[in-house]
Amino acid sequence: MKYTEKTCLLNCLGRTLRFCNQKSRDWTHPYEYEHNGSNLSNAGCGIFALTHAVEWMHGTRLNPDEVAEVSVSVGGRGDDGTDRPVMLDGMMKNGFAAKCGFRYEGEGLLNDHERLWQHMKAGNTALCNLRVGHIVALLDAREENGKRQLLAMDSVAESAGEKVRNSVYGVVDGSLISYPIRNSAGLVVGHGESYALFWVDAELPRDFNLLIKTEPQI
Repeated sequence: MKYTEKTCLLNCLGRTLRFCNQKSRDWTHPYEYEHNGSNLSNAGCGIFALTHAVEWMHGTRLNPDEVAEVSVSVGGRGDDGTDRPVMLDGMMKNGFAAKCGFRYEGEGLLNDHERLWQHMKAGNTALCNLRVGHIVALLDAREENGKRQLLAMDSVAESAGEKVRNSVYGVVDGSLISYPIRNSAGLVVGHGESYALFWVDAELPRDFNLLIKTEPQI
């Protein structure tokens, strides 16, 4: 997949998932905070992560623009992106979470890895940081060679990122994204490749929100 493509379909563990590629500049929804000029392309990782998590649980492909509108309406757009606890609390109160098929118990940002592991093993999903400042979806859990691993779906495909790559245990074939590498002047000086779906050490996620799978009330 090229970085300019807005979405593509990826096959993973017998499922076909729509990947929302945040690297594309075509995500122009004005996901702004106090008129700061932001849009989903540069500030929408939390929106894309929630969209990916809901699709994994139920196969429902939400419109990220509409999810962004809901987030803004409940105060979920914060000064550094998406304020997940506020967004998810608001979605519980206005019924959006129930329609999508998840429950959030208002626990804020958690860092209990044993609890996360049991939550994921039960067939639920989560939103988290794999590195500070960027939100991804956690979709599945497995244990291989004595290592607990979680499947991450990352809207900017950071499997090769400096803060993540040493904790990656495997990647999903077909989720490779190629992108240009630019210098300080903005000139393309090379190309890189990384994966949108990859398995990480279960101890890597930080500041996670647990999404409990329920029946969608559509």
